[in-house]
Amino acid sequence: MYHKIVLISIFLLASCNPNAEYIQYNSVNGIWHKDSIQNFSFEINFSKGQLYKSFINLRINEKYPFNNIFLIVSLRDSLNIISIDTLEYKLADKYGNFTGERRINIVENSLLHKESIRLDEKTKYFVSIEHAIRIINRVAGLESLDGVIDVGYKVEKIK
Repeated sequence: MYHKIVLISIFLLASCNPNAEYIQYNSVNGIWHKDSIQNFSFEINFSKGQLYKSFINLRINEKYPFNNIFLIVSLRDSLNIISIDTLEYKLADKYGNFTGERRINIVENSLLHKESIRLDEKTKYFVSIEHAIRIINRVAGLESLDGVIDVGYKVEKIK
């Protein structure tokens, strides 16, 4: 039943944004393990000089313990690595209130990945996203990140 609700939500979100070329979510069920790399693949059907922007969509709940998140995001095609970025995003204000769009007990953040990128049509692209959260004064990364419900990736046309 939960998966049906998620699929309906994705369909509604995609249908509300006519500029979205691709949107997909992976569920991590409230705990994102550091070895659980989230993978996405997409193809652009028509690009003719079109520029795109991409987003990492993150759904979190009140169990998320930090005000930010560090992500390692890789974008590649079948032959080349286009980019590998380590990115930090703020998820809460200075008072600890989560930013993003709140829906009951889930907060959805649409985090800008690439502001302007040219994607070729009929090319398969692959995106991998992993968290890189560390606790202060500890060398090893955090094994499990609580409070993350879904990790998504979205590509949309720039008007």
